Amino acid sequence: MVLTLLSRGTGWKLSRRWIKDTTSLFKIAAGATHYGCFGYAVHPVFEVTSMCNLRCIHCHAKGGLPYPGELDTEGAKRAIENLTTVRNFRTLVFTGGEPIVRRDIFELTEFASSLGFNVIYATNATLISREVARRMARSGVVGAAISLDSVNPEKHDWFRGVSGAWRKALEGIKNVLDEGMYLQINITVSKMNYEEVPDLIRFSDKLGAHVILLYTFIPFGRGEIYQKLSLTPEEYAKLVEKVAEVQGDVELVISPIALPWYYAYVVAHSNLPLKVVRRFVTGCISARGMFYIKPDGEVWPCPFLPLSAGNVAKQPAIEIWNSMLFKRLRDRSNLEEPCRSCIFREVCGGCRARAYIETGNPFAADPTCRLRDILLKTAKF
Repeated sequence: MVLTLLSRGTGWKLSRRWIKDTTSLFKIAAGATHYGCFGYAVHPVFEVTSMCNLRCIHCHAKGGLPYPGELDTEGAKRAIENLTTVRNFRTLVFTGGEPIVRRDIFELTEFASSLGFNVIYATNATLISREVARRMARSGVVGAAISLDSVNPEKHDWFRGVSGAWRKALEGIKNVLDEGMYLQINITVSKMNYEEVPDLIRFSDKLGAHVILLYTFIPFGRGEIYQKLSLTPEEYAKLVEKVAEVQGDVELVISPIALPWYYAYVVAHSNLPLKVVRRFVTGCISARGMFYIKPDGEVWPCPFLPLSAGNVAKQPAIEIWNSMLFKRLRDRSNLEEPCRSCIFREVCGGCRARAYIETGNPFAADPTCRLRDILLKTAKF
């Protein structure tokens, strides 16, 4: 419903791909109340391990070795079962590190599926052979979110830290599609690939992706030492305009991450009344739709906002969902200016992670926002 509303107001068209795969897409969006950063809200994301077979230079989880206090099989199952205390949690994303390197991943997947969760793997796809893809489908995986950072294999491999990663990722994508699973492509935009974003979006579209999560590089985790890869605010402004333009040419839906004022930009250039859109589009979903679980069970409002609201291995998820931290982040009257008084506050909210990383305050203004500047030139609103 949310994307239908947006397509009517913006001129986007729901493609044959979306119509053909309505059943699986409905499963993934089940329980959703809003759309924004990270796609549909709400859904928990469980970083089941920080172990990984790649060494991506930007990894927020510093993937490689196991996380201190990483939950064992029974602990992970208790954490997953606790998620059922939040009624709207119906889709569950397993991420890492690389979730497929965890030996009990299919056992955890089957357990989550038995509780009614629609499971998605966020993966680098290099380990998804035909047999692994079959096991994914059999155990209850309905979709895969696969990382792809360039149309150039050498550039992708450099970013991912292992030679041959691009070729193996493409093989994994094919195997996922052959099993009829939903495909999402995750792209991290940095100085390395900024200029090729339109080509990479179109390439992902040709691969058969339904959605792109367009992560904008955040110097967090292993990425802290690569500040030079960050885009400038002016480049973010150009990226917003560029992505909105190419969206009209492709069948997939693009959701920028850590760039929530993109949604305000789209709304400002649509024929939709703001008072209607803000009921369905939320921009930043930190604590509103994102429920990020670290390998030891600690829960953050977002994978890039390292503030603990509790531990789902020790307490019901509903207690964390209704915690003071989550409630304060949901109430955007708590934001500092100019975010607090912005007319697009409810469809954007500013990136809370960027605010925290820049200032130490998750309620500060989004330091990358250039919305007012570009709307003065282009908006219909």
